[in-house]
Amino acid sequence: MTVILYIAASLDGYIAREDGDVSWLEIYGESGEDYGYPTFFAGIDALVMGSRTYEQIVGFGEWPYGDKPVYVVSGRRLPVPERANVTFLSGTPHDLALCMRRRNHKNVWLVGGASLAGQFLRDGLVDEIILTVIPVLLGGGIALFGRLGSEVHLALLGAETYPAGVVQLRYAIQPG
Repeated sequence: MTVILYIAASLDGYIAREDGDVSWLEIYGESGEDYGYPTFFAGIDALVMGSRTYEQIVGFGEWPYGDKPVYVVSGRRLPVPERANVTFLSGTPHDLALCMRRRNHKNVWLVGGASLAGQFLRDGLVDEIILTVIPVLLGGGIALFGRLGSEVHLALLGAETYPAGVVQLRYAIQPG
C-alpha cells in the first residue's frame, strides 16, 4: 500500500489561516488549471483525513469524492453526505494503515489535516508527498507539518510549474 500526502501550502508553509480558513486557495482554482488533480484522483482508491478536514470539506457543499472509501479519524460520528462512502475510525496511524491494508487499498490519499499528516510522517507511514506550493505568504496559520520530532529525508521525483506561479513538488520519503 502506498500512502500519498497530496496537499497545498502557502510559500511560508501554512495550509490554512489560524481559523482554518482556506479561501486564499480559491483564486488559484479560478485559473482553469487542474494542477494534475484529475489524474492523481483517478489513481487513488481510498482517502484518509482528520475530522476537522472532513467537517470543512462537508461544509463546502457537494461531496467531491464520489463513492471512493473515505476514512475519517475521529472518536465521534459526524454527519455523512448522501452517497458518500465514509468510515469513522479511531486509533493510531498504524491501526488505520493496517485497516486500509486489510481492505486491499493500493494507493491511499492522506488528505490532511496538518496534525494527522504529522502523525503519519512521524510513524513512517507516508511514502510520497505531493506538495502544491501556492505563491502567497500567509504570515501565520496552521503549519503544514508542525513539529515532527526528527528529520524526514526526501528524494525529488518531479517538479511542475504553472502559469499562475504555482509549483507542484513530488517527493519520495527516504528510509531511515
